[in-house]
Amino acid sequence: MTPSNTLLPQMERVQKSALFVGVAALAISLIGLFGNAAHFWQSYLFAFIFWAGLTLGCLGIFFLHNVVGGNWGVAIRRLVEAGLKTLPLIVLLAIPIFFALGTLYKWTDAGYRAEHFAVGHKAAYLNPTWFIIRTLLYFLIWIASGYRILAMANEHDRTGDRALFKRIKARSAPALLVFVVTTTLAFIDWIMSLEPDWYSTIYGWMYTVGQVLLTFSFLVAVLVLLSKREPFVSFLTKQHYHDIGNLMLAFTMLWAYMSFAQFLIIWAENLPDEIHWYVRRFSGGWGYIAWTIAIFHFFVPFFLLLLRFVKKNPTRLRTLAIWIIIMKMLDVFWIVEPAFRQRGLEVYWTDLVTLIGVGGVWLAVFIWNLKSRPLLASHDPRDTYSLLKAHGH
Repeated sequence: MTPSNTLLPQMERVQKSALFVGVAALAISLIGLFGNAAHFWQSYLFAFIFWAGLTLGCLGIFFLHNVVGGNWGVAIRRLVEAGLKTLPLIVLLAIPIFFALGTLYKWTDAGYRAEHFAVGHKAAYLNPTWFIIRTLLYFLIWIASGYRILAMANEHDRTGDRALFKRIKARSAPALLVFVVTTTLAFIDWIMSLEPDWYSTIYGWMYTVGQVLLTFSFLVAVLVLLSKREPFVSFLTKQHYHDIGNLMLAFTMLWAYMSFAQFLIIWAENLPDEIHWYVRRFSGGWGYIAWTIAIFHFFVPFFLLLLRFVKKNPTRLRTLAIWIIIMKMLDVFWIVEPAFRQRGLEVYWTDLVTLIGVGGVWLAVFIWNLKSRPLLASHDPRDTYSLLKAHGH
């Protein structure tokens, strides 16, 4: 019996429930497609971007841990691998968006391009054909690099070959660099181009960092749920949680720094081509969400993550992680939807239903990947906490 079998019945129940809820919610959301197609596609794009960000966050953390090492990644390794293996699902979820480009993206309208010189000037880049080609190319790069290195990691688990472990690290370093570049371009295509007459050079980096923070929070929440049973109950230490909490703190600070830097530079310049992005998101009710994000997505988590008794306590860290996930949902909504709802803050029923629908299917695939293998990789050379525990330290 593999270690994962001790949790298998519970995981299967959650998987079936998530799949049922997800499929049912997506089916219900189709009512919105026939009722108001524009509202449905706005909601679907929001849901897609949120859950795609979680998958990409797993891929980035996988590369990061292979490069820098550390005990923190040993505990969440299988969770990260299960997350990156949802990439084929994200490809399938992206395909419907290709058929709604004319509804979602202004730059597909010839009249809009003619009226806005800056947008027309970008027509060689912002056009449906190249948008689809670039998106498929991004996924091809992510799947090829992620699955190739994952196969090497699985082979290392089987053989324990130290030379193979060194090659994994060597290949993960350039893969991490390519990941940062491609995710930056992808988020520019998928989100920033919703308002094609606006631009920010830090936007893609900022969003990638935010999604890695979201992923760490999700991984902590899942890890604590699994920690009460084997194999985790005899493996995890407070130091594992402390290390991951420190990474959550680091990415919280980096995300906040990039967000504030973008805001400060654009607000100080007060240029008509740039300032309207923030004016739109601080007016008509959207400003309440902006201040909620500033206070409860940065200030509160930042100060709590400074405290060791929070980071070393699984229950407290899980509560904070779930809070960050909720705030990140709000943050993605605040970034995406004002591009469409310019009259003020509007929330449609499809926003929640599509988020639940896509999320339910995503979680079902995630758990299916997770339960297919032992939850801990044996003999990982980065695991030094177990050695310390064995010697009574």
